[in-house]
Amino acid sequence: MTREDQIKALEKDWAENPRWLDVERGYSAADVVRLRGSVQPEYTLAKRGAEKLWGLVHGEARKGYVNCMGALTGGQAVQQAKAGIEAIYLSGWQVAADGNTSETMYPD
Repeated sequence: MTREDQIKALEKDWAENPRWLDVERGYSAADVVRLRGSVQPEYTLAKRGAEKLWGLVHGEARKGYVNCMGALTGGQAVQQAKAGIEAIYLSGWQVAADGNTSETMYPD
């Protein structure tokens, strides 16, 4: 995809995708494309998770609302997911510190 195609695709997404409805930007799609690197990594799992959460928050939740729990470890998150919890908050510093023998705190 050429840079011009990328700019057009980004402008179209910003104009048509309800996710960006009330977002105000002090920069253009051309600025974003210009500052990107030449290789575009695809974060498939993060993208799928974000799309699923967006759908839940916007009406796809089983009960009409989203149950959410916090987890202190990745293992707890797995157990909550198996139990059917639709959304789980994982604190970045907590997960990074899980099993950390240096007892160092990390920023969220």
